[in-house]
Amino acid sequence: MEIAVDGIRVSPGDWEAIRKVPAGDLPPLTPPQREVARKLGIPEQDYARSALAGERTQESLLRKTERFATLLQRRLAEIAPGATVSRVTLRTLNDRFDVEVAVNNSTLPLRIDEHVVDDLFERGSADAEQRLHRILSTVSVLRH
Repeated sequence: MEIAVDGIRVSPGDWEAIRKVPAGDLPPLTPPQREVARKLGIPEQDYARSALAGERTQESLLRKTERFATLLQRRLAEIAPGATVSRVTLRTLNDRFDVEVAVNNSTLPLRIDEHVVDDLFERGSADAEQRLHRILSTVSVLRH
């Protein structure tokens, strides 16, 4: 199964935490990063903070995507045996997961709102659970 995150996002809380990182603890910039910072007129320290924030957020988003992919595969096995999740991509700019499911020698694309996943993971929302079940049920229909 392929897992990916397309784009980055930094929450205000994450940015505030990064701002508190002492300058000496920031990762050193690579020569290409220094050049970009210079061309954009951004102080190297600020550019290093942005890079660190992006890296930390990317790791968190990737973990969320992996967790969702695992959940999807488990639920799909219950609803549509034989169907498999082949790809899950979190599109940060669109606030959605693009999912590809392999079923009957075909690939079925699914689009799942990121807020549904957040509601399910963070609040255990029954409504989010039902919405996800309805979406995955379309795979079951196509399986036959």
